[in-house]
Amino acid sequence: MGGADRPTSARRALRGALALGVGAASLAATWWALRALDPASFRPPAPRPSGSATPFDDHEPAPFAKLVEVASGLDAPVFAAGVPGLPSRLLVLEQRGAVRVVEHGALLAEPWLDLRERVRSGGEQGLLGLALHPRFADNGRVFVHYDERVGAEPIGRSVVEEWRASADGLHAEPQATRRFFTVEQPYANHKGGMLAFGPDGLLYVGLGDGGSGGDPHGNAQRLDTKLGKLLRLDVDRWPAPPPDPLAGADPLVWDVGLRNPWRFSFDRATGDLYIADVGQNAWEEIDVEPRGSGRANYGWNLREGRHAFRAGSAPAPALVEPVAEYGHDKGCSVTGGYVYRGRRIPALVGTYVFGDFCSNRILSLVWTPGTHTATVREITGAVGATGRVHGLSSFGEDAEGELLVVSLSDGRVLRLEPR
Repeated sequence: MGGADRPTSARRALRGALALGVGAASLAATWWALRALDPASFRPPAPRPSGSATPFDDHEPAPFAKLVEVASGLDAPVFAAGVPGLPSRLLVLEQRGAVRVVEHGALLAEPWLDLRERVRSGGEQGLLGLALHPRFADNGRVFVHYDERVGAEPIGRSVVEEWRASADGLHAEPQATRRFFTVEQPYANHKGGMLAFGPDGLLYVGLGDGGSGGDPHGNAQRLDTKLGKLLRLDVDRWPAPPPDPLAGADPLVWDVGLRNPWRFSFDRATGDLYIADVGQNAWEEIDVEPRGSGRANYGWNLREGRHAFRAGSAPAPALVEPVAEYGHDKGCSVTGGYVYRGRRIPALVGTYVFGDFCSNRILSLVWTPGTHTATVREITGAVGATGRVHGLSSFGEDAEGELLVVSLSDGRVLRLEPR
C-alpha cells in the first residue's frame, strides 16, 4: 500500500493485479508557500550514517517458524488486532469499510462495525486503521481511521472516530461516540492510516503527505497542516491538546517530514517507536524514535531515505535519517511490523519484523539503541512464507503478543508459530 505514483510499468501491473490502482485525481496542483521550520523546535538529529543503502545480511537463518492460517474469506484485509482478555478473538479491517470478527478461527457473518456506506474505498483509500483503548476490557472504546465519502467526489476526507463495543462485545454501538477531526485530501493516494496507542497513553495517528507524486503542495514540511505527519491525541482529555507539542505547529503534530507512514508500532518492552515510511521512486525507509523523544523531521520531501530528493537540496542538519533503508531492487512498498515480544518464538524476541508489499518479502531488523545503525536480513524462507503471502498489506499482534501477517490479495490472516 502507499506507492501508487511509482512510474514503472511492472509496478503498475502489480498494483492492477492486486486491485490497488489509484483512480486519477483531476485536481489542479496548487503550490503552497512552505512555512519556515525552526531547527530548535526539533530534537537533535541522529549521527549521519556513512554509505548508502543499509547492508543486508544475506545469510538467511535456518527455518525456525511457520505461518499458520487463522482466518480466510476476507475481502481485502488491511489490518488485524487481538482483543485484550480474549485470546481466541481477532478484529480484522476490510478496506471497503467493515471491521470483521474472527472467533476461534471462524469468520463471523456479522461485522463488528459496518462503515461501507460511508467509506470511500479503492486504490489507497478505505478503512485503514484501528486501535483499542489501553483499558478496552473495562470501557470498550475503539478508534478507527478511514476515508469518508464526500458526495460523488473520487477523493474522501480522512476521519478519526471513536466507537464503543456493545454489551456482548461482538458489535459496535449503533452510533459513533465522537469524531475527533477530519482532514480534507488533495489527492486519492498517500493516506497513511495507522492508529496505535503509545506508552504515554496517547493515541498516535499517521497521515501521508496528501498524495500525487513528490508532495507537490509541500505538505510534509509545512507546520500548518496535519498531512505528512505523525499526530497525537489525548482521547481521555479531548479536546485538550497533548502535552509538549512541536513549537509553531498544529497542536496535534508530533513528527513531520513523512511521505506515507502506512504502518508504525511501539515496542511493548521499551516504548521505542518504529515507523515504516513508504518511499517514492527509489528508497523505502525505517525510522526509529526513542521513547518519548518526538518532534523529529524525517526529511520528506527534501530527502527520500538518506538521499536528496528535491533538486539542489543538500543534507540538512535538522533532518533525522532512517536507521535502515532498502532500494527497489528488493521491493517497492515497505509494510511496517512489530518488535516481537511474544513467548512462542525465542529466536525473534527483540527483533523488528516487517515486510514489503510488492516483493512479499518478510524481513527482520535489529536496531542498536543509542546509535543509527541496524542489521537487516531476509527471513521469508525461515518463517515458511515462500509463495504463501501475497499482497502483504500489514502485520498485527494478537492478544498474547504473537505476530499476525495479513494477505490483502488472498483474503487471509496468518499467525507466526514455532516450527
